[in-house]
Amino acid sequence: MVSTIAGRGVVRTVRHGFDKIWIPIILFWVFPFAFYLVHLSSVTNYLFPVAAFALGMALYRSHPALYLSHTWWLWFITPEIRRLVDYQIGFQPISLIMLSPYLVTGLAFFTVITYLPQLRYKALFPMVLALFGVIYGYLVGIINAGIMPATFGLLNWILPILFGLHTAIYWREYEGFKRTIYRTFVWGSLVMGLYGLFQFMDPPPWDRYWMISSKMLSIGLPLPFHVRIFSTMNSPGPFAMELMGTLLMLAAGGGFWRVPAAVFGYSAFLLSLVRTAWGGWAVGILYLIYRFKPKNLIRYFFGALLVAMLALPVLTFGPIAKDLNNRFASIQHVQQNASYQTRISFYEHFLGEAFDTPIGQGIGNVGVAARLSSSGHVVDFDSGIMEIPYVLGWLGGSLFFLGTVWISLYVSLSKWTKLDPFMAVSSAIALATLSTIPLFNNLIGTAGMFFWAFVGMAVAGIRYHGLHDPHTMTS
Repeated sequence: MVSTIAGRGVVRTVRHGFDKIWIPIILFWVFPFAFYLVHLSSVTNYLFPVAAFALGMALYRSHPALYLSHTWWLWFITPEIRRLVDYQIGFQPISLIMLSPYLVTGLAFFTVITYLPQLRYKALFPMVLALFGVIYGYLVGIINAGIMPATFGLLNWILPILFGLHTAIYWREYEGFKRTIYRTFVWGSLVMGLYGLFQFMDPPPWDRYWMISSKMLSIGLPLPFHVRIFSTMNSPGPFAMELMGTLLMLAAGGGFWRVPAAVFGYSAFLLSLVRTAWGGWAVGILYLIYRFKPKNLIRYFFGALLVAMLALPVLTFGPIAKDLNNRFASIQHVQQNASYQTRISFYEHFLGEAFDTPIGQGIGNVGVAARLSSSGHVVDFDSGIMEIPYVLGWLGGSLFFLGTVWISLYVSLSKWTKLDPFMAVSSAIALATLSTIPLFNNLIGTAGMFFWAFVGMAVAGIRYHGLHDPHTMTS
């Protein structure tokens, strides 16, 4: 049975028999592990992205909330699937499996195209400005780097913005979205945190193989208690940014599973030893303290106290306590820290060049995408503040920065963040991510998903709550 629901701005089709959709969802997540056990990972290498996209299409068309959940789980778990496959068929520097979250996130493009007139609403205008900045950088990148590296790099820049626009455009689905995202993030924190702790105590063979083959020195040693936790991600940085967002989300609701998710999640978060993510989390917590009602703060305080008591035995265990003490000591004596000195040297050397490119080098000239380019402009950045103007130039960079700051202020200062805890948490995640750009460009790629998706969710909340309030309507 099929019914159609028409709402202002969005018309969607809802297919009844909701429970049946769980059969392909379960089969999708079971098959790569089953194929691994029967030594068919060579098939998984090609089938996983195809199956991920096919399932994403089905959910996108019929179950908007589950489409969001599917997309987030792909960002959470896909690198782990890639490692299982690589362990069985051999290390692949460029993996087809890693395209899966990009393909499914890219379905948001059809939402933007289909509901293009909605982009005229003032609530979406800042995101459109950022979008234009990225498109400008892409055009320059085609000229300077070539169409292949520019297009490859474009995925990291544009897909998070499109995904954020998708959630904002489907604002009438806000209540269903927030329930589904909350559950997804609770279980995401639990799975990633628990696996990360096992990885720290004794890395599985496929993780050891990845650490050796990728030659990523900052990840630690493939030995028990010598790993910087990266859990289901490819390195500690993206993992810590993922957990920064999922752990902040735990403040948006309740339920039994939130407690073990917080215990294991925070323990793994600390053992990632990523100070930038710790600082971003602190920014998010300060914002929540500012916006939460007193009753929510009291509940959150006692919840945090319970989590701390439960996590204490883990965090005071010998090797764990030693690693954490050394890392916190490096914060206290930051000027003597080698990483700090390297970043200061980079800033001094590259600051002028980053802002002295009016046209910009274009997307495709930095990071992984630059490997496909023959232009010679291959630079790895430790700072979003410098990467954005270097890549997008003065025009594109100005549009991107203006849109980013504008949308951040718009959602974080909304009165609804004091009335809706989920909106407050969405704004906190966005601000936490934004606060880290002096050290990393976390407005693109995996971390960028957290910023743009949650400003999109906050915009959806503003429009949803304003539906019956003519003084706050944004359309």
